[in-house]
Order: sequence, then structure tokens, then C-alpha cells
Amino acid sequence: MKFRKFTVFNPKATAHDAEEFEVLFNLDHIVSIKPIRISRADRLINGFWIRTTNGKKYRSSRIPDELLSVIGEEYQGTVLADGSDELSYQ
Repeated sequence: MKFRKFTVFNPKATAHDAEEFEVLFNLDHIVSIKPIRISRADRLINGFWIRTTNGKKYRSSRIPDELLSVIGEEYQGTVLADGSDELSYQ
């Protein structure tokens, strides 16, 4: 088994005020990881949609570095809207 730590949002909370917590996933049970944008009350986050073998889906703000290097580091972090049409990444 290959357990790694992910930071996911509470699936039962609303999208704008969901709290984050850390959870261990077995990498053998992850079917897919898709980059997404997650809307928060005060910011927009680059995150991930994680699907597991039992069919459950999780919104994640952080994934392990070993997976991030494969997917691309530009897909993790906060996106700030500074009033212009462009979004700046941090």
C-alpha cells in the first residue's frame, strides 16, 4: 500500500465555506486526478478533482509532490483576480 497525504474539502459543507482537512489516500485506489478551479468566498483556487475506486469524489487543494510533478505545478495554488481580465497565480 502506498499512502500519501492530501488536503481535501469537507464534502458536506457548501462550496464557499467548506473547511479543509488532511486525509491519507492509498494511491492504488485513486482512479483519476483532474485539475479544476475551486470557488471560495474570498478567492479562486487551483485544485483537483480526485476519484477513487469506490466511486467517491473529493475536491482537493493540495496533492503530494510526487503527483504534482506529473500533473504540473501550475495547477496548484491560489488564483487572484486583481480587477483586470487576467488572473495572476501565486
